[in-house]
Amino acid sequence: MDKALLKKIYTFLGITFGVAWLGYCIAWGCGASYGGGDFDVVMWLGAVAPAIAMLFCNKSEGIGFDPEAWGISPHFRASWQTYLFAYACPTLLAALTGLLYFASFPEQYDPTAQTFTQGLMDSGLTQEQAAGAVSSMLGMGVLAGPFANILLAVTELLGFQGWLLPKVRELFGEGSSLKASLVVSAVWAFWHAPLYFDGYFYGRGYPGAPAAGLLLGMVFYFLLGFLLCYMTLRTGCILPACLTRSGVTAMAVAAVYFCRGDSLLIVGPGLYGVFGCLALLVFCGLYVLRLLRLERSGKLWHQRKGKKK
Repeated sequence: MDKALLKKIYTFLGITFGVAWLGYCIAWGCGASYGGGDFDVVMWLGAVAPAIAMLFCNKSEGIGFDPEAWGISPHFRASWQTYLFAYACPTLLAALTGLLYFASFPEQYDPTAQTFTQGLMDSGLTQEQAAGAVSSMLGMGVLAGPFANILLAVTELLGFQGWLLPKVRELFGEGSSLKASLVVSAVWAFWHAPLYFDGYFYGRGYPGAPAAGLLLGMVFYFLLGFLLCYMTLRTGCILPACLTRSGVTAMAVAAVYFCRGDSLLIVGPGLYGVFGCLALLVFCGLYVLRLLRLERSGKLWHQRKGKKK
């Protein structure tokens, strides 16, 4: 095993985890908590930590601004199908999550979103305004969601997808794209771990808190991370993964609009719950097979690039 490369990976992880986790600890020590305005600043700092680590590691190797090395060369003409999938993926995941949840709990299905609309009316909106707000939120999530949080997605994935994924694949050698994807996805999921002790995703009052939320949240990020790795390996660019990462945040509660009665966030019908993980598992099962098939046929981006040389 290449010890020099392993040392670079440890350096990247040390900066990425150190900046984010130290920031959380300082914030908690100062009395801030997840959901507060002060903690949002810490969350932003944590999100840019991977990009900071990437810049540091590249500088130590003498690599300046290089779109290809950074994983931001779009390669759109050769990869437009993956971009289209990445754009639509959050909506497809939200739809499948809702389908699975309401098939299991049909009594909670509210096809006209009347319950959610009534909640908006109780806050002072007219019926027309409330109905328009629901349509607007849903439409904006579908159409603009993949761009709404894309800047933070880029800073996060510049490190994990643009730098760490190729390095881990290089460490493991040829034919290791699946193994590298699983490792990077696990690391990315673990990076979020401390937040679940402060109500991340699921709040604080759910059964089994915080252990159940920690376990389910890490499963969610692991599965999502694999999909993002597939997109990056397929295209040689992090931008499709960024579209999906941003869109998932925007569409996280879309199915909740059509839910009647109380539901636990850790169960569903939001994307972060059990049924969201099941929907992700369906997608990951399909794309594990596709990743293996593409690697065997030499059609992943790094293989096509190697052939050109």
